[in-house]
Amino acid sequence: MQTETQVEKTVETKITKKRGRPAKVEKEIFIEMWNKSANLDEVSSLLNISKSSCSVRASNLRKSGENLRQFTRGRKRHAMEESAV
Repeated sequence: MQTETQVEKTVETKITKKRGRPAKVEKEIFIEMWNKSANLDEVSSLLNISKSSCSVRASNLRKSGENLRQFTRGRKRHAMEESAV
């Protein structure tokens, strides 16, 4: 049977313990690089993180209230395709 102090210590350690592995890049650095970059490829190559990890992290930071810019979606059009349209 646990005493009251042992229960309090257990509750305190569970509250302060974070889940998952720590991030490779600090949050502030990621936000700065994201906002200064032109596209997702540039961010992932600068920070040496996969594209999917970068986009998921940006999405989660936006959900938590951080101000991150939105990159344009899709591929760029070629000059020949634009003249036909």
